[in-house]
Amino acid sequence: MSKFNIGDTAYYAHAGQTQIWIVCPECLGSGRLRVILGDDSEVSIGCVCCERGYEGSLGKIQTYQYRGVVEPVMIRGVETELHGEELREEYKFSGCYSSKAENLFATKEGAAIRAEELIKEYEAEETKRLRHKEKQTKSWAWNVSYHRRQIKDARRQIEYHTAKLSVAPKNPKEADKQVASDSEAKLL
Repeated sequence: MSKFNIGDTAYYAHAGQTQIWIVCPECLGSGRLRVILGDDSEVSIGCVCCERGYEGSLGKIQTYQYRGVVEPVMIRGVETELHGEELREEYKFSGCYSSKAENLFATKEGAAIRAEELIKEYEAEETKRLRHKEKQTKSWAWNVSYHRRQIKDARRQIEYHTAKLSVAPKNPKEADKQVASDSEAKLL
């Protein structure tokens, strides 16, 4: 026997969400992390947890805040399906929306209790998601060694180009005349 019939009014419990920004749990809002290397030297690196592409490390992360929603609905259809020994019901309402029987109630109070349970479930999932760094495909150690290597290469490039500039003549026109006269002397 169905919990509700077509044409009945029921209270639908669900959790809506609002996007919010919170302080990054890794860098505590600074956008930077200090890493101590094996030689006890410290380097500062951008926080990967709150990094957002070209925006860099913002010191905050995007998450969602859930709120319980209870709304009256009119049942427009009932689907039942047998899973092993269990009979599962799904109710259709308001256009294409549907819900399992566990989220529909005869009273507003019962639906409000279920909405609060849904909020707790979603918040637990969101907390779990926040603790996982989705984009961190490389370790912090790799990140530090990469940037130190880039600094070392940049210093080597600076030394090379500085040396090239130091051998350039102070007066290029005089140097060109000297090269031309040396070439003529060799031909004779």
